[in-house]
Amino acid sequence: MEAIFKTLGYTISKASINSTEKVVEFLYIKNPDGTPRWIWSKTQNQPLFLKFYSTSSIRAKMFAAMIRVLFYAKLQKLVFPSKKFFVVNKLNPLFNLNDNWALFTGTVGPNNKAILYTNNSFYKIATSLSAQKLIDNEHQMLQEVHGSIPNLKTPQSIKISNEIILLTDVSKDGKRSKNCTPTHLNILSAISSKRSNTILLKDWKFYKTLKNNFKNLNDDRIPVNMIRKMNILLDNANPYEKVNLTLSHGDFTQWNMYKVDETIALYDWELASFDRPKAFDYFHFIIQNGVMVERKSWTEIYKSIKENCSGAFATTLFDNDIDQMKQYLKWYLILNCMYYLKVYAAQPKWHPQIEWLLPVWNEALNEFISDEKSARELLIMDVFDCIQNQEYAGLKLEFGFPESLNENSDIDLIVNKNTSKSLVYFLKKHALVSKIKTNKKSFMTSILVFLKDGSLLALDLITQLKVKNIEIMDAKKLIASGSRNRYGVKNASDRDTAQFIALFYLLNGSKIPTKYLATQNYIKNTTSSFDIMLQNSPKEVLNFIKKEKPNTSFHYIKNTMNYLMDTLKNSLNNKGFVITFSGVDGAGKSTVIENIAVRVEKQLRKKVVVLRHRPSVLPILSVWTKGKEKAHQDAIESLPRQGKNNSLVSSLFRFSYYYTDYILGQFVVYFKHIFRGYVVIYDRYYFDFINDSKRSNIELPKKLTVFCYRFLLKPKFNFFLFADADIILKRKQELSKITIEKLTHDYHSLFESLSSKSHFSTYETINNIELEITLNRIVGTLIQNEK
Repeated sequence: MEAIFKTLGYTISKASINSTEKVVEFLYIKNPDGTPRWIWSKTQNQPLFLKFYSTSSIRAKMFAAMIRVLFYAKLQKLVFPSKKFFVVNKLNPLFNLNDNWALFTGTVGPNNKAILYTNNSFYKIATSLSAQKLIDNEHQMLQEVHGSIPNLKTPQSIKISNEIILLTDVSKDGKRSKNCTPTHLNILSAISSKRSNTILLKDWKFYKTLKNNFKNLNDDRIPVNMIRKMNILLDNANPYEKVNLTLSHGDFTQWNMYKVDETIALYDWELASFDRPKAFDYFHFIIQNGVMVERKSWTEIYKSIKENCSGAFATTLFDNDIDQMKQYLKWYLILNCMYYLKVYAAQPKWHPQIEWLLPVWNEALNEFISDEKSARELLIMDVFDCIQNQEYAGLKLEFGFPESLNENSDIDLIVNKNTSKSLVYFLKKHALVSKIKTNKKSFMTSILVFLKDGSLLALDLITQLKVKNIEIMDAKKLIASGSRNRYGVKNASDRDTAQFIALFYLLNGSKIPTKYLATQNYIKNTTSSFDIMLQNSPKEVLNFIKKEKPNTSFHYIKNTMNYLMDTLKNSLNNKGFVITFSGVDGAGKSTVIENIAVRVEKQLRKKVVVLRHRPSVLPILSVWTKGKEKAHQDAIESLPRQGKNNSLVSSLFRFSYYYTDYILGQFVVYFKHIFRGYVVIYDRYYFDFINDSKRSNIELPKKLTVFCYRFLLKPKFNFFLFADADIILKRKQELSKITIEKLTHDYHSLFESLSSKSHFSTYETINNIELEITLNRIVGTLIQNEK
């Protein structure tokens, strides 16, 4: 602050130096770090510092109104902190300290500039060489632009010195507007038409300068995967691509302008240039307002960009071509990211707004590299960028880029509770995410992310390392001892990972999976008594851990209560469901079931139980006459639909027997599996009794079997797999073509009828030709309807 006043013509100090000094008192409002932000004389009765404050949001308007009330009531001296200074006047100071004035100390950074408001004018004061270049650029641009664009009002600029320019106040009778009105669009069109020039990418000096600076960035705070995305875009850029360059204000935002009827009064031209692509200011206005003022997600911001780009504006700039609009949005993001990442890298301490902007820019880049990376890969990259500057440690993560994770693998992260909450919020708002399902426990939050392209991502955010009610390791220590690898991922140390794996499987009474056996080398050759104990004495390990502070007295009681509550909540909130697959022999049910079972276990993270045809609480009828082994052997070896039963009485008996199995068995299945969160997959189901009862050696009217279905608990998901009869006959020759076509027709009709009557269950028919297409469709249906 002393340096700023010295530039303005005053020497101020906190201590008296000689008798010629005057004593002045300043009031001020602080930055979050405690440094003065707005400063004014204690004798003033007007809040002139509000000239620096944008009041477009409701909160901002309330703040400004409160300030005016305080000044009107003359309470400002009681509310705001003050500082006393001893002042010595230099020759010809820029302003009189006894006049009305206000000083804004500027945003921290290499381009910092202070702004003084007095005598109806703004004075920009550069505090560094880079800031001097900016105010010199502003002065020159205003000399050229002033009065040359209809309905655009700009300040008159007078150069006072290399460090100071004077700018007239153009805010009279104007209001700031956060909305992109037709007036804004008209001005943007007019700005973009000034000195328009088409250039090849290889000849674009401004771009090449920014690119060179970007390639030389070295700051661990900048998101690693964001850098990788930028490099993909830069490396893929066609040097012979044509780019239309026009005038750009560079910071066309609501806080830099006032709207008066059909006129825009626009100031702060220090970043103005004729070397930016068209529509740069349009994208900047909507994105900056969306992030900085409205705190919108990228999804909401992108929607605003497309909605506002219409009418004459869209015709003038993009020929009503959405692809052209996206192309120039890409160039905006590339240039803006390259410029500001360099600025941020030069700042020792980041202000909160940087943490708001980077995730949105990062997410926006995904729009332009979807051909290079899948949605799941992009989301994983964004997850690790989101927590890059927070405290966490990955557990059991594979070595390599994070997005290379196997699609059936999940991500285990040790985090604190604040990081866990922020990551859940981040995932809910992400543009690639359809929805998320969280299972919150006392020691961790399990998240299942459903992406819009049908893929899945599972994460475990672990705040305590526990097995049941025993805390096995200190999460904070694991985070502290972790380190970031060259792929930008913070991992728990090798030794901590080895100990965790050994303890987890040991205390769960399981063998360590083969893929984790190599990790145990980190504890096999140590002299640590605990590591030796881990390898030789499970009982000693358990006794040792139970004596640790987190597992004694009150902590043990708390852990036990939490474990019981977690178990109860899991049972109530994580119920399973039933999936049935129907179809004639040869339709491919077995292969589909085998693959879906794996996907449900790995991706939906639910245990799977596969049942054949019915619950099987009661054995097949032939068991009573042939014995269990013989009956099952005959059932396996016999072809379907070979029964000779034509008796109504016999059919009623057989159906009643199997129907009893469904009635009783559905409750057994529910409490044994569904209630515990399992997924039960039926290979065939009751629908066979409706459409293909002959398969079970039963001949009954369809109306009867359809009627009886209403008394069964309805499966959540039902899929009928079919294929052309000729294709099925190539796979299996167990049924005739006529039979296949009739059964297929009957199943289509049945599923269509059931679907029209059901609001709970899904009945879907799938032409099972390409296995992967079938599997993706089934998983997509599970994702869309699974609660």
